[in-house]
Amino acid sequence: MTTEGPPQAPDRPDPVAGTVDATPRAVTTRVYERIRSVYLSADLRSLSAGRIVLALVLLRDLFARWMEMGIWYTNDGIIPNHTLLWRPSWDHVFSLFYLASYPYEAAIGFVICLCAYLALLIGLRTKLAQIATTICMISLHGRTLLFDNGGDVVLGLLTIWTTFLPTGRFWSVDAVLARRRQATPPPSPDPAPIVLAAAKPEAKTFVSLGVLAVVAQLAIIYFFNAVHKGGHNWRNGSAVNYAIHLDRLATWFAVWLREHMSPALSKVLTYGSLATEAMLPALLLSPFATRYCRRAAIVLVIGLHLGFAMCLNLGNFVPGMIAYTPFLIAGQDWDALERWWARSVKRVDLAARVRTRLSSWILRLAALLTPGRWVRVAEPGPVAAAIRRRIPAAREIAVVMLMGIAGSQVLDENWGAHKVIDYRNPKPVAAAVSYLGLFQGWSMFAPEAPMTDFNLMVDAVTIDGRHVDPYNEIANPRHPHPGFTIPASLGPSHIFYGYGNHIPGRGAYHQALQEWVLRYPERTGRPNDKIASFVLYKVEDDSPPPGELKPRNLRWNVMIKWPQ
Repeated sequence: MTTEGPPQAPDRPDPVAGTVDATPRAVTTRVYERIRSVYLSADLRSLSAGRIVLALVLLRDLFARWMEMGIWYTNDGIIPNHTLLWRPSWDHVFSLFYLASYPYEAAIGFVICLCAYLALLIGLRTKLAQIATTICMISLHGRTLLFDNGGDVVLGLLTIWTTFLPTGRFWSVDAVLARRRQATPPPSPDPAPIVLAAAKPEAKTFVSLGVLAVVAQLAIIYFFNAVHKGGHNWRNGSAVNYAIHLDRLATWFAVWLREHMSPALSKVLTYGSLATEAMLPALLLSPFATRYCRRAAIVLVIGLHLGFAMCLNLGNFVPGMIAYTPFLIAGQDWDALERWWARSVKRVDLAARVRTRLSSWILRLAALLTPGRWVRVAEPGPVAAAIRRRIPAAREIAVVMLMGIAGSQVLDENWGAHKVIDYRNPKPVAAAVSYLGLFQGWSMFAPEAPMTDFNLMVDAVTIDGRHVDPYNEIANPRHPHPGFTIPASLGPSHIFYGYGNHIPGRGAYHQALQEWVLRYPERTGRPNDKIASFVLYKVEDDSPPPGELKPRNLRWNVMIKWPQ
């Protein structure tokens, strides 16, 4: 009996060992593989770590808004829903919180958001949690879109882009349940012993355009922030000096630092922050030494924004930007961490105990949430199976569409881009940007760092002759009655800051503010707090130049007077 061997390739010269195939097809393949590995691939552990950090930042944002829920999300607050529906803050805005008029209705919405964010945190039905989280985030931010800041935008963008990534494959309820299903053999009527094949090694890399969207988004933010900082105080190195003199944003540390700020130190900090923002796009998008460039980018992002947090109250901007960094961690770094952890028996034993305890809790939770416990779920039919097979392609198409919309907004919203091409969004694209919060205008403290500080002050007279300030009692509890001054480190929430920043020029919302001030006795529960008259002022001053401490040119003007 003879056997026929495999077909032989036609005679050709043997390639020399160690040479590189230089044919066009081989070069194209290598270029594609390089692009795929650098820009389209992410380690599943990085995606899972990013999910946890993102959920924590979203929870922080939710609790901060919950503390001021009555002010921003009910009709007893400073901007009722009927005011925004009558005079929308934006042409196309979506928010389920427009349905809430009373505190208990808003509280129900916040509880729903809390459930979605917690499900994302623990990775319970992660894909469904991602979709629910995106809807909740858009609704929360859409209700206050009039005075949201850049931090809300970067947090919203990260939430949207990561919806298309599998962030629940590790360190999640879903991952524990998936491992349990793989370890449990299917039931068989055959009494013969079941032989299980060796488990395949778990894939740890995911390839998608969604990975590129996250990295490119971060690079775009830093690129335009650096490009737009061409003003005088950035060029002469005084920008940081002026930034830390903004009492509406300054922390206690900034108040201490500006007493020791010399012109030389201001230049070092100003040029250092500008150089960091300029370097980050190159580090994030570098096709060479990617692992080391991403490591450097992670360190610079965290260091830069922790420096911001020490000096300025920027709301979600600092944690939102830092939340991008886990997605940049290379798989080799996770492998190195696992090898280091495995060197210690104590650490391994601790991890095993924690994993066993968590798995036990998760399995108990799953026993309550398993669909089969309450209702029988049929196996997917051929149509459902066909749809599932097409989900990856649909996901990539959706990412491409959103990247196109966001890219269009980049060209429309950044004046640095208009120097290259004078482009304006078509109306459908502008509507999609507004509905989804895909804003791309990156010009924080640009082109100049602000050199003018401000605060809103209400001089209200009660029926028993006392002077009160209903606005600052809530907005600035540390300085409830500032008078015609701007106290050091006012400390308002980022929503109050955004409101004060935008409301002077938005006369359509002054009536709602006036009515809120007049409801002061309803909030205090004291009849003698009824307002007999009030005047609302915008108080301003000019920040001192380097080498000085005292603000200049204190001034104020009347915004609202009642009765007129």
